[in-house]
Amino acid sequence: MIVIDGIEVGTCVTVREVAQRLGISEESARKRLRRLLGSGVVERRMVGRTAVYCAREGGVSLRRPPVRGLGVRTRRRIRQVCEVLEREGCVPTSVLTEMFSLDSGSVFLLMKHVVERRCAVKIRVGNTALWCRDRAVAEELISRVRDAVHRLAMENKMRYATPAKVLRAALRDRDAYTLLSRFVPLRRNMETFPPAVLKFVSDVLQTLYGEPLRYRRRTVYVVTQPRHYVINATDNVETHIVQVRLTDDLATVLDTTQNIDTLVLQAIEQLLQRYRP
Repeated sequence: MIVIDGIEVGTCVTVREVAQRLGISEESARKRLRRLLGSGVVERRMVGRTAVYCAREGGVSLRRPPVRGLGVRTRRRIRQVCEVLEREGCVPTSVLTEMFSLDSGSVFLLMKHVVERRCAVKIRVGNTALWCRDRAVAEELISRVRDAVHRLAMENKMRYATPAKVLRAALRDRDAYTLLSRFVPLRRNMETFPPAVLKFVSDVLQTLYGEPLRYRRRTVYVVTQPRHYVINATDNVETHIVQVRLTDDLATVLDTTQNIDTLVLQAIEQLLQRYRP
């Protein structure tokens, strides 16, 4: 059995499995497994294109004080996120990546633990993920963003709105600038806008006016009375169940073996054989 930081992670594991089990980034998990590999107590196998680390006979562990459940650093980060959401209401993923110097994948893993503790809900505006204290705060914020964008379109007499036109108007409007800056990086002297910023505003416009049209070789939104919009809020941990149909020989082995890890490796190997030339 491979034991890392006092936690049993399995007989054969991948980098991703260790990262999820310990609540750390995949890079940190990879470093821990490489240390075990260098000491000779773990061997590395390739199943297709996936690296699998398996314990040699006798079991292995990394020398660290045993901990229960999540690590100290992860628990501290969870408390910090809860405090930020209590104070700010909602923040985008980018704020958390800068706050903890983590990649977005590690932030999403961290936020699963935060959602488990009922400190946050996740909402999406198009491809942009926002984390809010609760559903009511999320609904109020999205309503404010939509009202601000519609107001800019009306006050600037836009018949056809584009993300760039809305953003240029926002740069001249203090309230809209302050509000949108919470979710996308804006500067007063911006002449062009990054694709991610344009995409966020485009998604907001779509919630207001529906699908865009092609007009004079441009994609535009026809400014009309705002449509009703229901936010998509997730207040539980997202899980995905994968069902696999075992071949007859593996199903027979399943009834008689207790080494599930080896059986899973065999199943993956058989699956990959279908796609190999």
